[in-house]
Amino acid sequence: MKRFIPLLLAILILLSSCSSFGILVRSQVEGLPSWVYNPTVRGDQMAFVGKGSSTVAYNARLASYDDILAQISTFVGEDIRDSYYRELTTTSRISDFNLSVTSEHQRTEKGMIQVYLLARMDTTALKARQTTIYRQTQEREERISSLIKEADRAYRANDDTQAIARYLEAAAVASSGPILDKKHESSLLVDRAIAYIKALHLSFRSSDEGAVTTVVQLRRRRRLISSRVVNASIRASFSAYNSLGERYDDELIFTTASQGSFLFVPHSELLVTEGAITFSLDLDEAIASSRQNLDPALLEQVEDALSQVRTAFPYHRTSPLASTLLYAEIQEYAFDGTIHDGAVALTSFVATLDRFSVASMAVDVKATELEDQIIELRNRFGPAALAYVGSVGVVEEDHVIDQAVVVASGRIQLYDLAQGRLLFDTEDVEAVATGDTLERARITALQRFGTIAASRCAATLFTP
Repeated sequence: MKRFIPLLLAILILLSSCSSFGILVRSQVEGLPSWVYNPTVRGDQMAFVGKGSSTVAYNARLASYDDILAQISTFVGEDIRDSYYRELTTTSRISDFNLSVTSEHQRTEKGMIQVYLLARMDTTALKARQTTIYRQTQEREERISSLIKEADRAYRANDDTQAIARYLEAAAVASSGPILDKKHESSLLVDRAIAYIKALHLSFRSSDEGAVTTVVQLRRRRRLISSRVVNASIRASFSAYNSLGERYDDELIFTTASQGSFLFVPHSELLVTEGAITFSLDLDEAIASSRQNLDPALLEQVEDALSQVRTAFPYHRTSPLASTLLYAEIQEYAFDGTIHDGAVALTSFVATLDRFSVASMAVDVKATELEDQIIELRNRFGPAALAYVGSVGVVEEDHVIDQAVVVASGRIQLYDLAQGRLLFDTEDVEAVATGDTLERARITALQRFGTIAASRCAATLFTP
């Protein structure tokens, strides 16, 4: 056993020095001293090895000096070459850093003269020169590394949009100042985010085009298994009418939550009858926070990739009352309380219902009391009919500067004529309008009343 102890010690020594041995072999093969690859210095010193090439030895030596100054500049975070170039090239020293060139090696390769210089300097003096810019750069590098780790964790958890957001944030940090690691360049980080975006795919299942309902799911494309992407923000864009009957573009934001999907139902009661719901990936917050620092050209690439992660769900909305003819009667009253034969509000009311593909017929009822109106309608159209019955009156007229102002107020109710049962009530509806004359203002106010009242009634048109 004792005979093996020296052998074991020799093996341990050999293993511990294999790195040095490898450097020694490399330097011997390349004809260079070992300090080119592994300079040895005292614990309170730092070493920089400069390399310069030229057809002239003098110029090669100057290039090597310049290489040393460039390395020191990177370390301290500021360009010191103009300040110390003359001192170093003429004396081979820099007094501020206690720097001195202690070794030199020259060789010729392929017609070029190569000069290697070893400079040793005081660590304390060098670190004292490190600037705020360099410290900020180091902090920036640490922040980018931390964001990349967060992104990678999110990606492993199938939270792809979080990973994308972190890579965009890291790219914005990288664009805010100098970096040390080439892998942290903003363009490379943006490329990673774009790769994640392009791998995403929106799809539908359990769809009902008539009810405008569907399950929207976001998946990550893979060759064998498509992973469900969790906690993603999805925008649903569609067209709807406002209470004045004007068409506009609306949107809602949903999330895939922990199951990677969500059930879409039309939350807008005034959704247009026929159209398409466009679903897209919502990364507005991440893009907005990156916009200040990130190159617009890079952001454009991100937005182009996002434009590909969208899909449309076509629908034709069908009301349970689509095959039922609804009768409508709205009695109009003047400002003095007298009833007149106008049908402005009624015409607007019927036209608005027609936008939702619900057939309605304007009728004229002679009775003024509600019970009598229902009886008259039942006698004329049968007990199986449904009818909107209401009234509206001008409650205020005034002039403001050179404009006439009119306020109309009223309500509409939907009745089952068979039992005289109330099915829906708009409650009080008020409409305000202005015009060059009182007459024009009255007409506009009554039209708006009809539109607003019909829009409220639309809440019942698509309820089973």
